Amino acid sequence: MTNSLTTAADAPDTTTEAATTRALKLVLEYAGLGFELEEGGAAGDCRLRLTPSAAHPWTRGDVRAHLLTEGIAVEVARGEQPLPGPGHELLLLLPSDAEVRSLGRLFEARLTEAQNAALQLHRALAYIGVERHVDIQTTGDRALIDIGMLDTDAATQLYRGLGGDEAVLRGLDLADWHDHERFARELERVISATGQVPLVESVPTCGHCQGRYGGNRIRLDYLDPDEALLLADALLRVAAPADPA
Repeated sequence: MTNSLTTAADAPDTTTEAATTRALKLVLEYAGLGFELEEGGAAGDCRLRLTPSAAHPWTRGDVRAHLLTEGIAVEVARGEQPLPGPGHELLLLLPSDAEVRSLGRLFEARLTEAQNAALQLHRALAYIGVERHVDIQTTGDRALIDIGMLDTDAATQLYRGLGGDEAVLRGLDLADWHDHERFARELERVISATGQVPLVESVPTCGHCQGRYGGNRIRLDYLDPDEALLLADALLRVAAPADPA
C-alpha cells in the first residue's frame, strides 16, 4: 500500500481539521506504515486504510477494543482479502478531529528512537520554513538521521534559524565557491553551539549544473538521534517569538 493523502476539495484548506489530518499523515509516514488517508466530507472526519504492523501489535488484534481503552472511539472494518503478511487491511473511520489527534498521539508514542528524532527534526525544520523529509539511514546496528543536501535557500534558513549573524551572510557571495566554503564553516559553528559538532561540507556546483541543482549546496554529516533532537530543540527555541515584556 502506498502512503497517500486524498483531500475532499481541490482548494487549499487551512482549517484546524486539515492541519490535524496532515499531522497524522506525517506521524504515519515516520512510523513506516503502509496507509491511505482520505479526508471525509464533514468537518474533521476522515478514513484511514492501514496495513497491520508488528511494530504496533494492536493493529493485529481486537483493534476497536484496544482503541476504546485508549479513549478513541472509531469504527473498524477489515479488508476481505488477506495481505501477504498476517492479518487483513484495516479501515478506520475517524468521526472527528479529536479522534484523528488521539490516534496520531498513539502512533507517535510508539515510534522508535530514530523515528521520533527524525519526526521532531522534520517539524523543527518546517517551523523555520525548510520543508523536507528527514531520512533514517542504518549503518550496522545504528540508525542515523540524514537531513540530506541543502540548497542555498534551505542552508541560509537553517543558519538564520539557529541565530546566525545576518552581517556574516551579507558579507558572503554564496555563488562563489570560496565564500560558500566560509559559509559552511560559519554554519558548522552555529550548529556546534547546540552541543554537537557535526561535519558541515560545502558541495560546489559548477556553472553547467547551476540550473539543475540551484547553486552550491551544503551537506551535513549524519546525526545520531540525540544529536537530531538537540538540533530540533535549538531550532524551536531560537526561532520562537520572544515573550512580550
